[in-house]
Amino acid sequence: KLDVERVDAVVEMIGELVIVEAMLTHSPELDQHPSPRLRAHLAQLAKISRDLQTVAMRMRMVPVRTAFQKMPRLLRETAKKAQKDVQLIIDGETTEMDRSMVERLGDPLVHMLRNSVDHGIEAKEERRGKGKPPQGNVWLSAYHEGSTVVIEVRDDGRGLDKEKIHAKALKQGLIRPGAALSDDEIYQLIFAPGFSTAAAVTEISGRGVGMDVVRKTVEAMRGRIAISTVLGEGTTFKLVLPLTLAIIDATVVRCGVERYIFPSLSIVETVRPLPGMISTMGSNHELLRFRGRVLPLFRTSDLFHIEGAVSEPTDAMVVVVESSNQHIALLVDEIIGQQQVVCKTLDGTMAHSPSFVGAAIVAEGQVALILNVDDLGRMGEEFTLASGRRPDEVAA
Repeated sequence: KLDVERVDAVVEMIGELVIVEAMLTHSPELDQHPSPRLRAHLAQLAKISRDLQTVAMRMRMVPVRTAFQKMPRLLRETAKKAQKDVQLIIDGETTEMDRSMVERLGDPLVHMLRNSVDHGIEAKEERRGKGKPPQGNVWLSAYHEGSTVVIEVRDDGRGLDKEKIHAKALKQGLIRPGAALSDDEIYQLIFAPGFSTAAAVTEISGRGVGMDVVRKTVEAMRGRIAISTVLGEGTTFKLVLPLTLAIIDATVVRCGVERYIFPSLSIVETVRPLPGMISTMGSNHELLRFRGRVLPLFRTSDLFHIEGAVSEPTDAMVVVVESSNQHIALLVDEIIGQQQVVCKTLDGTMAHSPSFVGAAIVAEGQVALILNVDDLGRMGEEFTLASGRRPDEVAA
């Protein structure tokens, strides 16, 4: 077995090699003195760098089996305490992802399985009354989807009751009376700190601790959670995670003289707005009409106090990002392009900024900050709470 620190050191050095290769390939001097032979050599260098990077990343990959193998016992104990008959069906144990991420999957899986058993699966008598077999099923699976890893926890229980969740959120003051929320927004309330629909506090649930841990851990891994549920039939929690935290697929944008990075996984679409797509609410809120929806529009230059940015939206670009089922539109000057970047942690005062999750060196050799899309999603939630309505209702 290789020493983990040595493997990490090799991966980091290869990441630096990829950065230098990108800087060399995009060097403006090459445009001034074009040479077919030199470009062929650079193309070969780029190919070798990418292959070396792929091999190095595979060295960090391990099967999710190490995280999954503890779950059958946990589920049996939880089902016994809840006095329910539940079986766990595991699929995709050989799916590989970054070692550091597999180690962090343990807590989210524990809370999600407990939630499925306690809140999802019904008691035997209740299941018989619904025409279901007395034994409930929980599926835990992992698979690759594009450049991401998907972890699914699914059950055939009672599903999420949005009326019950909405009433409990109102009682706890998580939403305002009269606030019109979509089904997805209501389901996302179960991840709020301290939220629980349990009637009584037990050893398994009712303390309001659990699903908020899932959300925080997934956001820390630059992933997202999707919920699909049918009342009376079951619920599926889908964790969409990047393959690794060290190197990510990114979209580089420009705002004024600054460069910023969006994880490509979080981007829904980019668009150049037309005059009729932009509207205002009040004195300082802008909205974007986009594909039948109205989204809150934030100017990146205003968020980070950047001078010299494009002020006219029709001359700029809009990046639509998704976080926790919130769609947010951000105005930037220009989309520079896509590339793989090596994530570096922030030190000093920047380490405590919620707006950024790290930094990277882009092809021009400039340092660019990686935006925290989840923090942007919270701005969308604050917009909804402040108005008491969704943006489409405000525009209407």
